[in-house]
Amino acid sequence: MKWGPSFSEIEAAVTAKRDVVLFALILLLAGMGLFALHPASSLQARIDQGDGDYYFTRQMVFALPGLVGLFFFAYVPLDFLRRYSLLFLAGCAFLLLLVFVPGIGQKVSSRSESFHRWIAFGPARFQPSEFAKVSLIIYAAHILGKFNLASPDADLRKLIWPFALMGILLFLILIGPQYGTTICTLSVLAVMIYLSGFPMLRLMLVGLASLPLIGLGIFLWSYRLERFRVWLDPYSFRHEGGYQLVTAFRAFHDGGLTGVEIGTGFAHRYLTFGHTDFILALFAEDFGILGLSLLFLLYVAFVWRSVSLLRRVNHPFYFMLGAGCLVMIIVQSLLNIAVVTGVVPTTGVSLPFFSYGGSSLIATFCMTGLLLNACGQVDS
Repeated sequence: MKWGPSFSEIEAAVTAKRDVVLFALILLLAGMGLFALHPASSLQARIDQGDGDYYFTRQMVFALPGLVGLFFFAYVPLDFLRRYSLLFLAGCAFLLLLVFVPGIGQKVSSRSESFHRWIAFGPARFQPSEFAKVSLIIYAAHILGKFNLASPDADLRKLIWPFALMGILLFLILIGPQYGTTICTLSVLAVMIYLSGFPMLRLMLVGLASLPLIGLGIFLWSYRLERFRVWLDPYSFRHEGGYQLVTAFRAFHDGGLTGVEIGTGFAHRYLTFGHTDFILALFAEDFGILGLSLLFLLYVAFVWRSVSLLRRVNHPFYFMLGAGCLVMIIVQSLLNIAVVTGVVPTTGVSLPFFSYGGSSLIATFCMTGLLLNACGQVDS
């Protein structure tokens, strides 16, 4: 059995062209994220660690393995990933189980819930669910690339076991509990299934059938119900659960057209852990509407360039892989923006390249590397 990629696969992967414009846009987004993180995190870093550069420095350190992941996945033979996609999925499932093992898994407790999300090895820790998203995309691209779901002769029974395996991984993410990551991953899988040719009407019916399960989950996890109530009227809970959302609203208002003096706004002083999931609000306070417009244009350019390249990819697996990674970044960004602006209830979803967090940053770099690689397979 061949365990590694062949020489011809490596040669083909290395010599394939990578789009310079897309690569530049990825680096611009990453650089802009680091630039925005420093003022967003400095006050919290001084409070927590006595060093205003602490979180920024750590994010710079996280960016190094992230860049390694970017280049590795941009040039790794994609057929090698396809062959071992099930093994990667099983490995991530094992890591997700380890978060519940005392002494290895690390949890954070709130007033009503315990969150099992990290694996700790000494001073280092990482979040397996971030890498589980990547493995799910690779495995789903492999499975969906094998079947023409648009064909009336497609045997959907062959998809039962692969989808059951993906369901197990999603369940392990859900019981973390990590609703935001679960919603993002389900949305990406739904888009990938649609792109593979599955009829839209059937897909919508499956989505409608899952709504009662989502509602049940809200009531089973009481903190989700509390967040839902806060979302409906955050100002009534502005001294409790609605504090972050109300402060974020003020940050958008105070930022105005050009922003306030960088790092000195109200939200920088009072938005707790704003450098993580609510960093967009601090960015708006620092740079105003003009800064947000620049960020929006950069994201649009990234998406437009990716889509224009993916449309030229003919190989089913390569196309599904690139599309899955791109859709994950889009969905995650839109969900984060929706949370920070109060469009949907608060959930723990980071803004790609901007939010503080090593696992999220490295996983984002890996996905953009896969996207670069897939977009380079225009002759396949």
